[in-house]
Amino acid sequence: MKGEVTTTSIKIDRLRNKIIEGNIKIPPFQRTFVWKQEQVIELLDSIINDYPIGSVLLWETKDNLPAKRNIGGFNLPDPTEDYPINYVLDGQQRVTSIFGVFCFDLEKEDTDEYDSSIFDIVYDIEEKQFLSNEDVEEGKKYLPLKLIFDNFSFNNFIRNNDLNAEETASIVDLQSLFQNYELPLVTIKKRDKSEVGIIFERVNNTGTPLSTLDLMIAWTWVENFHLKEKFQDIFETLEDKNFGNLKNKVVLQCISAIISQTTKTKSILELKPDEVRDNIDLLKSSLEKAIDYLSTQFNCLSYDFLPRVQQIVPLTYLFSKKNFLSNDESKAIKKWFWRTSFSNRYSASTDQRMDDDITFMNSIMDGDFSQLEKYATNINQTQFEKLKFTKSNSFVRAYLLLLAHQQPLDLTNGDRVDVGTALSQYNRKQYHHIFPRAFLKGKEYVNDDINKAVNFCILPASSNRVISDKKPSDYFKNVIPQTTKEDILVTNLVPLENAIYDDDNYEKFTEKRTEIVLEEIKRLSGV
Repeated sequence: MKGEVTTTSIKIDRLRNKIIEGNIKIPPFQRTFVWKQEQVIELLDSIINDYPIGSVLLWETKDNLPAKRNIGGFNLPDPTEDYPINYVLDGQQRVTSIFGVFCFDLEKEDTDEYDSSIFDIVYDIEEKQFLSNEDVEEGKKYLPLKLIFDNFSFNNFIRNNDLNAEETASIVDLQSLFQNYELPLVTIKKRDKSEVGIIFERVNNTGTPLSTLDLMIAWTWVENFHLKEKFQDIFETLEDKNFGNLKNKVVLQCISAIISQTTKTKSILELKPDEVRDNIDLLKSSLEKAIDYLSTQFNCLSYDFLPRVQQIVPLTYLFSKKNFLSNDESKAIKKWFWRTSFSNRYSASTDQRMDDDITFMNSIMDGDFSQLEKYATNINQTQFEKLKFTKSNSFVRAYLLLLAHQQPLDLTNGDRVDVGTALSQYNRKQYHHIFPRAFLKGKEYVNDDINKAVNFCILPASSNRVISDKKPSDYFKNVIPQTTKEDILVTNLVPLENAIYDDDNYEKFTEKRTEIVLEEIKRLSGV
């Protein structure tokens, strides 16, 4: 059955009463009240000038969420059992402001969320404007707005403040305007949590939108389990492994994969709270195993060098089912990794792609390796030769892992290069222009040509300084150890033809190196 949407309006006094009765609540996934007093005053001014202030979106449900009881700094009752509650999905700042300004008969409670004195606003009767109570001047007449819906106190105010007929008419009109003002209201009913989550994400398109994690924190909340604390623990571990920049959404996709073998947002929000709580420790251990596998098998020592963030989700799923991989399984996974790294597989429909990857992982665990044929690289000679060296490009990150995978030897002395230093953080001093920048500049090459990815290798900063701006025809003979030159060039995927360097032929170098790199990609990916 489809959900219902009703569009109505509600008078301020009725809104106030429904909040007091516990019928309207601020849900736990809403962020705190952030408006300043100036914004509250602007809202009041918009109301009396009949300017649009937007509608309030409510979700009517019997689901019992850990609602925030504190609205406007007042003590509010718990809702009646089995009675529907209306949670504010959009318009929290307006609802809280209106309630805080016009509530006059409830006890306030101390709160660190905000200073409730911002609702202490008066109406300057002479100037006909709203002011903070802190800005009142002695001898002038001000109406406290909290009296607007307290008719007894309002009438006493008129009698006791020596108002003339014009002043009396002015504040009576003001009271009538507020008492008859109707706030536009949209209420959605008969919608499950997953739909509400999606609706919330879409309507909150200004300011800082709430994330799927915020919603999951609400859905899974119980007294002795706080998803936020569990995620903090997980991210401390990820930080230790240089994967602290992993997005919350990706981690949620991982646990959704573990529980329901799907990564779609709607499915994440449909996860049962008990299942999330029961699998949170498995999520942490599986993520650790996936990251360790990326580190040991591909030299991916940092999140910054993961070619595609989507790759970590199916790997986490895989390691939630297996503690270790057989030789055949690991071979297949490595081919999958290199094929997905050098492809545009995740450029669109990423959730569905990850779901397909999960299906692939299941087939691998079942001993069926035929599904690997669904994956292929899709970068050609021309594309790769033009590829610019920038970490933001997924192909470049994959290329750097490819270079590290060769266990390259230092161009200046033949020692093994510590690729961990180069790949644990992005430091340009650990990468070297094989045809030096200054040399190519002197040949009038432009930056796009100079900074082609195929012109880079991994090299320690100290060795980089030894080569400096020497042209290849110089340092390939006088710096690179000649007795081990071939081994050094092979481990760096650099062409062996001496003529390229004797002639300082950059075009031939980029062409040949691209061919070598693409052949290595084919070898590792098995295509």
